[in-house]
Amino acid sequence: MTILGCGAALPLPGRNPTAQVVNVHEKQFLLDCGEGTQIALRHARVRMMRIDHIAISHLHGDHYLGLPGLISTFNLLGRTRALHVYGPPKLQEVLALHQEVGEGRLDFPLHFHPTQTEKRAVLFEDKSVVLESFPVRHRIPTTGFLLREKPKEPGVKREWVRDHDLVPSEILALKRGEDVVRPNGEAIPFSKACHPVPDARSYAFAADTKYWTAVAEFVQGVDVLYHEATFDDGMKARAEKTYHTTASQAAKVARDAGVGQLVIGHVSARYDSPSLHLDQARAIFPNVVAASDGQVIPVQAHL
Repeated sequence: MTILGCGAALPLPGRNPTAQVVNVHEKQFLLDCGEGTQIALRHARVRMMRIDHIAISHLHGDHYLGLPGLISTFNLLGRTRALHVYGPPKLQEVLALHQEVGEGRLDFPLHFHPTQTEKRAVLFEDKSVVLESFPVRHRIPTTGFLLREKPKEPGVKREWVRDHDLVPSEILALKRGEDVVRPNGEAIPFSKACHPVPDARSYAFAADTKYWTAVAEFVQGVDVLYHEATFDDGMKARAEKTYHTTASQAAKVARDAGVGQLVIGHVSARYDSPSLHLDQARAIFPNVVAASDGQVIPVQAHL
């Protein structure tokens, strides 16, 4: 996961509004697209034309205003491959209006998929990954996003294929996790004949949201959780009023969800650094890092 922007509503030098790109087996998923996302993509050396899926959490400007420009750039660069955009239903109207007033025409298919905020939903799925949305609680309808890697099929060791003259039906059985017992009694154990299968990984993105205990249920057990922590604990009343979260509240979600690592971001521009937020969060959930623009965070299985 590459942080393209970790700031709150007010952009600052070195702290763009929210955007990040998650690479799953070279599939690029862009989560939110605040102002400056195109420049951040170039600084991060992300191949932007490989982005086929863009998920927008809600329609506050610091989370989507970079999207019309990015779509325009895709067109200028000669994109022909389809782009899938997931977001609130009114986002489709916004994008259509940009095309209408600018008398533009896209030379690639743009498929819009409306999200809803009352229950979890699968937005995209293929043989290697699932993209889901889940509800959060903000001033306007907002979703979080969850990417789950599908378990890989075990690979049979070449030397076992060679030394035991494994036939296709036996190889398929081993790939299903089954031991093979031949008519002559010879056993081909799955545990020895196959390479260990790495654990499937997961990543959750909780955009603007007030502290809501249900979020912990939606992101239960994920390996890495990005959760907003706009305010320090001394501004709990302000966080409640504006439907945002404090550092300790974000840590409570991570603790209750049993996640592997917490990344806090969306820190208010009133703070020069997130050091206070880190101290407060680590008092509740030790494995916390603060997001910074350009930061690359590997998603590693923790269970």
